[in-house]
Amino acid sequence: MRSEQPGSALAWTLIPRRDSAKLQVLHFPAGTRQEEPLVLSDQIPDTHLLVVLEEGSVVHITDVLQGGDPSISIHHSVEIFLGEGADITFLLIEGAPTKAQVQIQQQSLVGVNARLRWQNVTLGGREVEHDLRSVVRGAHAVSEVDWVFYARDEEHQRLSVRNVYEATGGGGEITLRGVAEEKAQVSCRGMIEISPGGGGTDTYLTEDVLMLDRTAKVDAIPGLEIKTNDVKASHSATVTRVTPEDLFYFSARGIPEHEARAMYIQGFLSDLAQKIGDERSRLLVLREVERKYERRQFQAQFSRGR
Repeated sequence: MRSEQPGSALAWTLIPRRDSAKLQVLHFPAGTRQEEPLVLSDQIPDTHLLVVLEEGSVVHITDVLQGGDPSISIHHSVEIFLGEGADITFLLIEGAPTKAQVQIQQQSLVGVNARLRWQNVTLGGREVEHDLRSVVRGAHAVSEVDWVFYARDEEHQRLSVRNVYEATGGGGEITLRGVAEEKAQVSCRGMIEISPGGGGTDTYLTEDVLMLDRTAKVDAIPGLEIKTNDVKASHSATVTRVTPEDLFYFSARGIPEHEARAMYIQGFLSDLAQKIGDERSRLLVLREVERKYERRQFQAQFSRGR
């Protein structure tokens, strides 16, 4: 399905909906003011969520993506359309079972003077492929992306995000921050694309990854594609490695290695997690990070005891 947008040379392509997907539509009329976050918690493995905000609506949504069967395949699509002056914060917490195959697509279209905050948390699944594309089509609109991830125990995460600016005066930063350990493989691909009509855009892309051991593999690939002048756009990518000497520093002060690793993980991820405005959602994210690390400790103890 294609939808032509007034005043744009580009057409908008909706994410194809799988025949088996459960379709959920959330429509917020003009002027809606939602005080508390709307929490969606769905264990159905194939879902498609469509969110439409009319002019001036302000909404917070927390989408908790889980699954009961540890070996299932999860497909999840989210599309968000913002009218003039609309404002949405959309938090996705992905905590799929450890053996699950996960595919997630997110897409958004941001209107004039509208503001969108994508907040993604990727914590589960043996194979995770997650793609986000946000198009700023209205003048003076903002698209922000904060993405926290944690991969371990041979998990593979392929994460990609693209902010596309097609109108004047756009803004919004992309920030990816995550941890990899124990033979995990993570690919982070961030892209800022500024079209010929995107003059006056002010944006930035940051990718920061912490490797807790030498067995992890990380590709952090930022990119810029700028087709006009009079813009502010830049990017950076850093991969930090924790060495045995770093861990020895803690052990010399009486802190066991497993506690030191936990401190690294929690400290590294908490900075970005603090940007989650809703306290209950923020605590849920920090608790899920801690729970994932605790599962690591339980499995290690179990292996030693066999």
